[in-house]
Amino acid sequence: MAAYALVDLHNRDHLAVVYGEDFAAAALRALQWRLHLWGGSVATVDHRRFLVALPPLADQAAAAREASALPDARIEAWQQALFAQPFASQGRRALLVVSVDRVQLPAHDYLDGRLPHLQEFEGQGMGVPALPSLPCGWVGRLAYEADMEAALAFHRALTQGRVQLALQPVVSAGASGRASGDDVLYQEALLRVAACAGEPDMSACELVPALERLGLVRLLDWVVLDAVVGQLEADPSLRLGCNLSAQSLVPGTGSWGGIFDRLRKARSVAARLTLEITETAPLPDFGQAVELVKAMRQMGCQIAIDDFGAGYTRLDFVCAVAPQVIKLCGGLVRAASGSRTAADYLQHLAALAGTLSPLVVAEGVGSQDEVLAASLAGVPWLQGRAVAPVTVGQPSIQLILPVGMEQP
Repeated sequence: MAAYALVDLHNRDHLAVVYGEDFAAAALRALQWRLHLWGGSVATVDHRRFLVALPPLADQAAAAREASALPDARIEAWQQALFAQPFASQGRRALLVVSVDRVQLPAHDYLDGRLPHLQEFEGQGMGVPALPSLPCGWVGRLAYEADMEAALAFHRALTQGRVQLALQPVVSAGASGRASGDDVLYQEALLRVAACAGEPDMSACELVPALERLGLVRLLDWVVLDAVVGQLEADPSLRLGCNLSAQSLVPGTGSWGGIFDRLRKARSVAARLTLEITETAPLPDFGQAVELVKAMRQMGCQIAIDDFGAGYTRLDFVCAVAPQVIKLCGGLVRAASGSRTAADYLQHLAALAGTLSPLVVAEGVGSQDEVLAASLAGVPWLQGRAVAPVTVGQPSIQLILPVGMEQP
């Protein structure tokens, strides 16, 4: 067996429907050309995938090692660079949903035109979840274009240093307004995007669903998690949490290797990191998601389930990953502050959460009525502007590409 990289342009068909076949074909050719410039030899597999092999090494021992396994660092560098740079052609721009994964194939020279059968790739190249169905009609195409414009605006904000993390603490219910020390469970890192002239304000509650619909949310999750881990490495007193979309819970050589290596090497950092799994989109693969979350726990990370009681939350997933924290959806807390029925529901949900996790949080607590509703439901931890304000002023998030892999 020999190792190759399998590159998959997952949204090629979506690009063809919305922007035209010429645009989609040009995007694939641009990916192939970039891998060629980075030293790879390319062979097309089908209309959206191609193999990449590295040039042979003069050192036979090194060549033998590389023949059995492409370096993970190289795969991850390719993944980040291809996933994080827009493609432009014919006056249009789009971000490409790309995965780069190591695949094992029989040791043949596939670069001479003798490609393997497609079934040899089954189960390989799983670095990006399946995308939504193709947009239908003008309404679907316009919606896709609107989502892509939001994604491109976020990318511009990243490159221009206009994306920051704001911190909001999760505090003990008995210490709201004066929380410190043991009264603070951790601080959640919240996304803040500053608008520039001519662009509307961008909120995370609008951006994240758009990125999930496009299959691009992993770009957001990656840059945020990278920034949060960096802050934890720099300040041993911090305990931080950040969101991780269910869509990002996918395997793949190029997915999370670099960040996970940092956490494995510094368990004191991992122990101060809470990963909040947000199921605003369905899990791509239940079994793979569970295994990935368990791996995060083994590194020492704390696991939280965000927005419990809303979205696509699955009880079997919660039971399988055994989170340390469950955060009740803020909408349920708001409803409970004005309805006896909703208050009863919140109380029962909080009791259920307490059987699944040792720590239960009511999030989005925005008024004293909501503080009271959470208290009556027996929720011991609170988060929201009514109990602790958001602290802004954190350093900007930087989108730093691997050296030599900028857009040619």
